[in-house]
Amino acid sequence: MAVEAASVALVVAVAHVLFRLSAGFLFGVFDDDGVYVALGKSIAQGTGYHSIHLAGAPVQVRYPPGLPLVLAIPWALGGSLSAVRSAIGVLNVLVTAGAAGLIWWIGRRDCRLSPWPVAVCAASPFVLDATIQFYNLPLSEPYLVLGWAAALALVTGKPSLGRAAAVGLVLAATTLFRAAGIALVPAILVALALHRRWPAVAACAAGSLMPLAAWSGLRAAWIAAGPVASGPDDLGYWQWLGADGPVALAGYTARTMAANAVAYVIQLARYLASMQAVGIVMVGAAILAAAVACVRRSRTHTALVLTVLCVTALTLSWPFAQARLFLPLLPFIGLLVASSVDSVVRRASRATAWGVHAVLALAAIAATWRQLELRAAAARAYQTGALPPVEDRSPTITLSFRSRFIFQVATWIAQHTTPQDRIMVQAPTGVFLYTGRRTVSAIPTESPLAPSVFAIPGHYLTERILTDSVTVVVWTPATVDLGRDIETVRTRCPQVLARIPATPEPPVYYRVNRDADCLRPNVLDRAEP
Repeated sequence: MAVEAASVALVVAVAHVLFRLSAGFLFGVFDDDGVYVALGKSIAQGTGYHSIHLAGAPVQVRYPPGLPLVLAIPWALGGSLSAVRSAIGVLNVLVTAGAAGLIWWIGRRDCRLSPWPVAVCAASPFVLDATIQFYNLPLSEPYLVLGWAAALALVTGKPSLGRAAAVGLVLAATTLFRAAGIALVPAILVALALHRRWPAVAACAAGSLMPLAAWSGLRAAWIAAGPVASGPDDLGYWQWLGADGPVALAGYTARTMAANAVAYVIQLARYLASMQAVGIVMVGAAILAAAVACVRRSRTHTALVLTVLCVTALTLSWPFAQARLFLPLLPFIGLLVASSVDSVVRRASRATAWGVHAVLALAAIAATWRQLELRAAAARAYQTGALPPVEDRSPTITLSFRSRFIFQVATWIAQHTTPQDRIMVQAPTGVFLYTGRRTVSAIPTESPLAPSVFAIPGHYLTERILTDSVTVVVWTPATVDLGRDIETVRTRCPQVLARIPATPEPPVYYRVNRDADCLRPNVLDRAEP
């Protein structure tokens, strides 16, 4: 099995090296990746766990420290974005390949599945074009997959207190790389408890909760020392969510899970087949097979079933449906699908078994062809500047267009501003990393449960001008709400925003003349929507 797992890891590593486009994507295309890189820089230069890309360099209260600590090493050794890019180019491939090898190991050794179902259902998600592009950015998803797979490989081994403590430490490390890993902790603990392995439950709980408690205490001390940002992007998760009581939270969660489930099915169907109907059939069949396996494997592979259910529930309940959030689930759901497929093959006649294998082969061919189509559509879109139909839009298109935008804006800002300027812009981390200018988000990520910062025209922009001393505002068609704020401020305080001559097309740049005597009474103190 070890040779098989190593071979799968090698194939995945080669596929990522050959087909990734990360060398052409700028840091900050997803903002999260830019935050990780900026935090690594802050740690390396000795300024602590601070969001140095933001005005005021506040304490970072949301992102876990695992990946920033890793990125601090190339920052300390090389001192440049090139060094960080080179490190990510090697490290993420190793992490992803290691995760793929572990998935194969679990499927073949622990679940005792045949090679073909494991390859098609559980290993193939690692070579989807979306996976290849996302997992070669400085994002924490591949580390979640590796930690999750390592925990499952350990927990299904020979029971011992040392192994249980090691599982706990792996769970803690996974959560400290990606916060979604917290869903694995109760799932594993309940799985051990259901098998009445009480000493293992205690050892695993201690191994997982003690490091997490230590990190929470350290972060609380840093937050108390400050400074802490006031923008919605920079609040802790619970404070950001802003739920008005448990009933409202439960109702919102149920609605969000249902809506996101539909969105993810459609999104995955578009990734797997040229015809959306065919893709939906493929996804529907996979969901049915996984559900059957959850029942059949609930006693023999309790940890796998419970972790899939818990992480799926957490992912579906998150307010935003993004492909990169669901991709880590696919190999583990794939193991459950492969389990159902393998069960059918083992019990069926020879002719039926061959038919099942043929269906898997057709599904693999269809998915492979679809990856080629999506790459071709992305290439055409980048060359022409015109977006393809919605069904042909892939992460490659998103990443390439955002990289182009960051390059355009960062080039202008570097040429027309000074290091003392503070820029309100759509891609704050990318602009900081390529210009060194402190930034404020022009499109803050807002909770659907909390009132919008743009609810009262002009307030958000005015607050950021007065609180963060914004000196340059960048407007694009994507920043619709900010455009309304700009018009409000320009109407009530015409001298505050002066348009800077640039290109005739967006982005539009404004120089700020901070006039608190006008902004406070005429914009900030006026509460009408």
